Amino acid sequence: DASGLDLESLEAHYTVMDRGIGGDGSIVDGYADGPCGELNMIAVSNPCVLDKTLAPEGYIVVHAYGAGNEPYDIWKGLDRKSKKYQELKEMRAAALWRAVESIIPDARERCVLSMIGSPITHERFLRRPRGTYGSSTEDYLKDGSTPFRRLVLCGDGVFPGIGIPAVALSGASAANTMVSPWKQWRCLDTLKKKKLI
Repeated sequence: DASGLDLESLEAHYTVMDRGIGGDGSIVDGYADGPCGELNMIAVSNPCVLDKTLAPEGYIVVHAYGAGNEPYDIWKGLDRKSKKYQELKEMRAAALWRAVESIIPDARERCVLSMIGSPITHERFLRRPRGTYGSSTEDYLKDGSTPFRRLVLCGDGVFPGIGIPAVALSGASAANTMVSPWKQWRCLDTLKKKKLI
């Protein structure tokens, strides 16, 4: 529920460091905590800043996720219908809620629907091995080009990578290879004149 929020002051994307840029100094699995430590870097997206039609009037959609820093092993073998799985999801979501609340302090009270995913969710619905998404940075396709005429790829495996803003950008890049930006702008102007956007 976005009532009373200054929607004009909200950004489309935030990066929140749960334990600060240097982490908390702890050692996890032999690695020092830091910016990429487990559930430290949290991405928070508010796509309604870019497209207000993504939620009913008076509401916004907020998406928060650990930026590639959620280990699979703690989820491996869990039954997604079990109490243990549900409790682990709630526990792991605490960092995500803190990130959202750093932007919208009363987010939990405003929340109408909360959907908490896990690597098991990604594994099931995205068909990604071990719940991964996107590709590792060195494996990104530099652009979406293919050897097939007029077939262009976009998505989380194409530069700039994972997350709503990055995937949207790869989609725009793919569109730009098919239709010039000038033609797209003329089309958008026509849609605006017809009050369709």
